[in-house]
Amino acid sequence: MIYPTASDIKIFWDWGVYTLEIMREYVSLKVITKEEFKQITGVSFDKPAASADLGSTAS
Repeated sequence: MIYPTASDIKIFWDWGVYTLEIMREYVSLKVITKEEFKQITGVSFDKPAASADLGSTAS
């Protein structure tokens, strides 16, 4: 049996223990799937979680 399981990870996510970076690492280690990542976090694995502010050219 692999520990943590997707259920364990969901609990820790809900408690605020894990960050998106840690969750992405679990996908790369094949502990959870991309679909489980989305179900747990509500964020698509393939989309960035935030956009970058590139500033404005207006003066």
